[in-house]
Order: sequence, then C-alpha cells, then structure tokens
Amino acid sequence: MPPAVASRGAAPLDAPHNSSPEHQHRYMDTITTNQQDLSNLSPEEAQRRRREWNRGPLEDLFPRIPQVALERVLDICIDKDFTYNLSQSKFWNARRYTSIVVANVRHFYTDYDKLLREERLERYEARRATAQSVWKTLREWCPWDSSNEALQRCFEASIVPPWERDPTWDPMDIDESDDEGQDEHDVLADPMDLD
Repeated sequence: MPPAVASRGAAPLDAPHNSSPEHQHRYMDTITTNQQDLSNLSPEEAQRRRREWNRGPLEDLFPRIPQVALERVLDICIDKDFTYNLSQSKFWNARRYTSIVVANVRHFYTDYDKLLREERLERYEARRATAQSVWKTLREWCPWDSSNEALQRCFEASIVPPWERDPTWDPMDIDESDDEGQDEHDVLADPMDLD
C-alpha cells in the first residue's frame, strides 16, 4: 500500500497555475446540464469541445498535473472517445479519468515499457516494479486526498492481477451507493486497462 503524502510541497516547474485547493471541484460540481449534441458540428469542433469538457474534471482530480501530461491525457480521452458522463456518478467518472492518468504515468514517467520490452517482465510484475515511482508522481499531481477519492483505489487496482484478487475485494468501494447497479466484473476489473 502506498504511503499517504499530505504535504503540499512546491509545485513542479511545469505545473499549471490552478493548483490551489480552492480550484478543486470547480468543473465536476458545476456540470449539471446535458452536454450538447455534437452531430451538427464539424469533427474538429466536436473534438475541441470534448477535449475542453475533459480538461476541467482532470484539473480538479489532478490539480498539479503538468500541462504536457494534461494534453497527453486529453489526447487519450479523445482517442478512447471518453467524455465526462453525466448519467454516471462523479465517482464513476473519477475512476475513469484516474485510470487513464495512472496508465499515462506508468508509460511516460517510469521504466515500465523498458521492463516489458527489454527485461521481458510480465505486465503485472512490471507494474509492481514501477509502482513506487508511479505513486510518487500521482501524489505530486494530486497532493490532497480530497481532490481525488478514487486515486489510491485505482492505483491499487492497477497493480493487483485479477487472479490474485479475493472475489470479495472491491478496490472501488468507497460508498455502497457510488456504484449501485454496477455489475461485479466491472468493479473488480482494472477500470480502464490501457496497457
């Protein structure tokens, strides 16, 4: 289990200037209306809007995410056709965004890909080998527990292989009402396995 980091150390040089606690939850608490139908827009405009719809929630969940990483994660959201889903809970959306960020950190801020290619480690072995570096980066980008309640659970879900999980283990169970009606397979699986 990763150690909880509560300090508010200095922001990385390439961190956005919206890293204050006051900025937290600005978009996720204000998204209340249905997102517009994008069918009448050009593909470029529809993609730009999806990108902006994803930007606010990502900055809320990871207030100190560097701009370069944020843009890369926004690209992944567009490639995966993911946009904040108003018909799902805030926690469900946080899981999806957090899983994308965890995978991004693993690939771009650790030796994960090298371990897979050169060392020929199995995927979960490589995830465990890079877990400490991944967790350190995630906590730099999200230093306050209140910013992202799904962070630790998404991180843990990504390093525990399905065959080692207790059938009753639910890494996403924060509040029983958060995932009401969700099938068991979706809860036990890595929420968005991008590797």
